[in-house]
Amino acid sequence: MIYTKDINGMMVRNYGLNLPGGRLNAPGDSRPVYRNEDRVRATFGDITNAYVFTNTDVGASTNITLQLQRSWGNGFNASLGYNYLDATDASSIEAEISSDAYDRNPAYGNVNQAVEGPSLYGNKHRIVGTFNKKFTYGSRFATSIGLFFQYAKGGRFSYTYTGDINNDGSGNNDLMYIPTDAQIDQMQFAGVNASEQRDAFKAFIAQDDYLSENRGSVVEKYGILSPWYNNWDLRILQDFNTNWGNTIQLSLDILNVGNLINNGGSLFKNAWGVRQIPSTTQPLGVSTDLATGIPTYSFDTSIKDTFVQDFSLLSRWQMQVGLRYIF
Repeated sequence: MIYTKDINGMMVRNYGLNLPGGRLNAPGDSRPVYRNEDRVRATFGDITNAYVFTNTDVGASTNITLQLQRSWGNGFNASLGYNYLDATDASSIEAEISSDAYDRNPAYGNVNQAVEGPSLYGNKHRIVGTFNKKFTYGSRFATSIGLFFQYAKGGRFSYTYTGDINNDGSGNNDLMYIPTDAQIDQMQFAGVNASEQRDAFKAFIAQDDYLSENRGSVVEKYGILSPWYNNWDLRILQDFNTNWGNTIQLSLDILNVGNLINNGGSLFKNAWGVRQIPSTTQPLGVSTDLATGIPTYSFDTSIKDTFVQDFSLLSRWQMQVGLRYIF
């Protein structure tokens, strides 16, 4: 078990902002918002944003690993391990530019306050196993077969608005309020298909486990976990021992071999080794009238499901061959 505590953790703050002095006027959501006079530029006219790389002691992590290993005398080895991670911080930086690190740090209320929340990185649960068997025959030949697998649950994310609902200068960092159906009926949607947007937004919340269980509250920063994923990797080694005591070794590695066995066709339907990712992390667009504090929303009616299949290389099988001369 390893426990760590942040002493000088990082957080980018915008010193171009004072404390928020206004309130949002939305059904169920009266979060603090920044008025124009809450910006430093209201006093010093030539200042808009002042991003400062600062430190904070908010954040900690607990990492627990358990592992069993066993070797048999016939060349067979196996291991099984489990890892649990509980990590928190004030800012899981996603950028090498200070302004981007500020813009992408989900927040509610005073955006310059260091608020402890789950870290974006690392899997909360991870199970890892290995199996290896070496077959030796004759004096010249040996074949080794190894299998590695992992099952993990991680992929943290949170829902934020597309748009600057609190007028802090960022359109990416405002954590979304989860309204009830009655509150959605009171929300103002833009466009001629406002009623269709309301119905689609209600349906999206209803099918989403996290949103449907936390209606009437604000989404927790990185409080949502993607589904479990798994992959199995296969390695085959063929040794050819020479007369002069050296070895020529051929290797074959198949990554995500389950996907090779069953790739589900072009749509990955019921395929093995395919991961799921969020269809969107910013489902609701918003713009706010600063005079009244009333927001206007928009929802893409084509968004139906929380998760979609990941078509990247992480979900596809890959093969590589190698040649090694051991002397």
